[in-house]
Amino acid sequence: MLILTDYLIIAGYFLVILVVGGLTGRKQDKEEFLISGRKLKSFQATTTIFSSRIGAAILLTYTALVYIYGLGALWYFIGSVFGMFVFYFFGLKVKKMADEQKFYTLPDFFFFLKGKFAGYLATIITITIMFGWVVLNFTAGGKLVSEYTPISYDFSVIIVGGIILLYLVAGGFDAVVKTDMIQTVGIFLLFVLMMYLLMTTDTKPELVFMDLFRTPVGKIISFFLAGFFIPMASPELWQRVYAIQDKTHFKRSIILSSFFYIIIGFILLLIGLVIRSDIPDIEADTSLIVGFSRLLPVGLAGLSVVIIYSSVSSSADTYMFTTAASVTQDFLEKTGLTKKADLRKTMRYSMVVLMILGIGMSLILRDIVDATFFFVSLTMSLGFLTLVIWIYPKINRHSVNLSIFACLFGVIIPAIIYGISETLVQYAIGFCIVGLLIGFVVNAIKPAKK
Repeated sequence: MLILTDYLIIAGYFLVILVVGGLTGRKQDKEEFLISGRKLKSFQATTTIFSSRIGAAILLTYTALVYIYGLGALWYFIGSVFGMFVFYFFGLKVKKMADEQKFYTLPDFFFFLKGKFAGYLATIITITIMFGWVVLNFTAGGKLVSEYTPISYDFSVIIVGGIILLYLVAGGFDAVVKTDMIQTVGIFLLFVLMMYLLMTTDTKPELVFMDLFRTPVGKIISFFLAGFFIPMASPELWQRVYAIQDKTHFKRSIILSSFFYIIIGFILLLIGLVIRSDIPDIEADTSLIVGFSRLLPVGLAGLSVVIIYSSVSSSADTYMFTTAASVTQDFLEKTGLTKKADLRKTMRYSMVVLMILGIGMSLILRDIVDATFFFVSLTMSLGFLTLVIWIYPKINRHSVNLSIFACLFGVIIPAIIYGISETLVQYAIGFCIVGLLIGFVVNAIKPAKK
């Protein structure tokens, strides 16, 4: 349970980000509200990329995988790091294209290169996966608070969503960036807490790297692919690439954020192994939360709530803003349902509606690991196609469109029939490839417009 000081820290944290978000929103033009005027420098870009990646997906899902599979879960992290390495080179090309064409969202890439139909399909996928990550982070925040405090899960989700909505509506993308800088400090404190736990626990996890290959081959493939394709199809990461001032700041921020990400990932692996050994037979979804609750002293356990809450919020606001941007710019604006002059106003309305839906879904969907693999599997279509277009820019439009359709079919149908698991990742990539090949056949019969 938390003490009075812990509650004051939580209240103080939310007050600070509300003030920062409110002040940020003053005298902003459209470009500043949507993408920080494309002037983020190395420090801002590093903190916002890093903090947006350290959310429920890495803190809770990765730790849950370690709790279930031991060292075998490292394949997810290896895939993610390798995917970020590949994205570094791809991002240099995207950055140049985005500056020339004034991209705002990931689907803009598909609209520009492969036409409207591909762009709208990419928009559907983007909105779905980003909204899914919003729900996932709200779920994580609710579980965190309900574990430590008398506050119910439902009420906790409403509090988190309401506060995030207030500063997003006020400050836009600038508010996301500035609050991410504050939340990066919280993540650094989380690192300190994790190091304290590792140094004070009697359990010393042994890293027997041969255990990496004792995991079933199918799970190794699923974990690696899930991690690898995430950077290639993360709309929030693309948005930050667009917002960075130039290639020099892009290179620095990607390298630095990846370096910090690797450190946090390795420490989380050790923490997960300690919790797995010391506290068997608990729910994997909340293994990190329960582990901190039981293994840290009372005062430090309370501080961990604030820090993890901060990390979850930093990802939730990012995903909410990206979802609203895609709804407004890739759908409402491009279909003529809203005018460019009303873009900021429409986007604010979109955030309100999405926030209400996100809170509602979080009250229904409460399984973090399963939800992660479902939305990661949907991400496969964009990640796979992004890589294909980079390697082979002349890929025909039929292949792009059919690959996205096939991936949707390959995720949703098996999820209904067999249930949600890491195997969906293999279905997704398999159906993506099948759709791509069918597209080549269709294009040979009836060539698509270039």
